[in-house]
This record gives sequence, structure tokens and C-alpha cells, in this order.
Amino acid sequence: MNSREKKQAQALAALSAVDRARLECLAARADVSLEAIWPDVWLYGFEDTEDSVETNLAADDEIAAGRTVSNEDVMEGLKRILDSHAGRKQRSG
Repeated sequence: MNSREKKQAQALAALSAVDRARLECLAARADVSLEAIWPDVWLYGFEDTEDSVETNLAADDEIAAGRTVSNEDVMEGLKRILDSHAGRKQRSG
């Protein structure tokens, strides 16, 4: 175990009961193990990690509901923009 992993393990062991419960709830909400989400909480804090999990869950809901644009459609649109810009530059240059 390197020093970073050791510090993470020590910090996890030192969590208060309230923070441990918060971490367990966050892990359950993210559908991952406590050990899998702890490095993010340790690096970014509870609030940022909770925001990230909620944002990811909201994105999953958007995808499931079909309220997204496919990567292929985005790339086709980008290609059209680039092609039209390149055509104008060639004509003017």
C-alpha cells in the first residue's frame, strides 16, 4: 500500500458515525461499493461527489427517456458546420 492509499484508509477509518452513514448512503445511491466511492469523496469532498452522483443519475434518466442527441447526429452536424466553413474559406482565399 503506497502512502496515498494509506492516508485514504486512515481517513476512512477516522470518519465519524454520521459521515460513515453519509458515505454508505452515497455509495448505495451511486450503486457502487463504499470502497469504490471513497477515493472520490476523499479527493473532492462529500458535496462535490454527491453532486456528481446526482448529475450522473439525472443524465441516465435523460438517456432512458430518449431526451438526448446521439453522438452520430452531433458528429454529422459538426461535419456540416466544418464543411460549410471550409467551403467559404476556399472561395474567399
